[in-house]
Amino acid sequence: MRVSAARPKLAAALLLACALAAIRAGAGPFPDRPVKLVIPYPISGPTDIRGTTRVTKTYKLIALHAPPSISDTLARLVAQAINASSRHAVVLERQPGAVTTRGAMAVARAPADGYTLLLASNATMVINPQYLRNVGHEPARDFVLVAPLAEMPFVLLVSSSVPVTTARRLAEWLKVRPGEINYGSSGDGSIGHLAGELFRRATGVNIVHISYNGGIAALGGLATGQVSIMFAALPLALPYVAAGQVNALGMTGARRFALLPALPTLLESGLPELEVAAWFGVFGPARLPPVAAAWLNEQISAHIADEATRMQLTALGLEPAAGTLSQYATRIHSEAERWSPVLRASRIPGRDNG
Repeated sequence: MRVSAARPKLAAALLLACALAAIRAGAGPFPDRPVKLVIPYPISGPTDIRGTTRVTKTYKLIALHAPPSISDTLARLVAQAINASSRHAVVLERQPGAVTTRGAMAVARAPADGYTLLLASNATMVINPQYLRNVGHEPARDFVLVAPLAEMPFVLLVSSSVPVTTARRLAEWLKVRPGEINYGSSGDGSIGHLAGELFRRATGVNIVHISYNGGIAALGGLATGQVSIMFAALPLALPYVAAGQVNALGMTGARRFALLPALPTLLESGLPELEVAAWFGVFGPARLPPVAAAWLNEQISAHIADEATRMQLTALGLEPAAGTLSQYATRIHSEAERWSPVLRASRIPGRDNG
């Protein structure tokens, strides 16, 4: 009786082990056709995180010689991860427009089968629903996080004409010049804009926001003295810092960055409110099948954890995702609650996703 009673349990355990092994080997029912990854950003330069349209021929000529965009790099890493265990090539499809909400809506409305995914950042999942009106989707309702990819730190920069070397000295210098000093960002509602508003609130200074058409344009304005301050995405800022065109005062992340080990964080400088970073992940429509979600997470997470991939991301100015799936899912809600008052107070009246 003991032997016969044990056999069903043993058989069930063997079936479960075989199923898990099949999923890990890519031999299970998913995927049985190509997976499509929607990229909601235009081809616009090294970061293209805002999704702002660039239409001039001059900019297109420059972009031909620009380094690969962050969205391109991350999308190709996701494709490599899936292709490593699937015989079906991943389809990378750009759907830019409406500050990334066009691509996001396309995925939210797609069948929840694991074959249509979205490359998105916290700009799409946290900032846009708070800053814009009529975005047409709710992250908590319409999406599920499949796998976190990377974080993009920001750095507080000042023009070479600003006579300070620390964030605290900068705040003191600004307080005696209320309303006289401008700070630039890559656009209204961008993370650089958000960081500038958080800095203004945390220090009590009066600075004026100047919105540029992208991070490259804003950095050009900083280097030429059109604006005096900027919170810039690290991948864009690195060449300017290395060339001595601007001065870096601190990182907005929770820790120092490997490529700039001597640069303190703003947390170390006594500004804990300035812990801000962009992060990227792969999302699917809500109610994604557990088997598909588990397979995709395992493939993508393993690829991001690979040492060669981590080195590639670090060289670009990115930090490989270190948290768990549940930690990043919780982070979406915590950032929305933390940033909501600032975003709602600073948004332009009547601004929508058009």
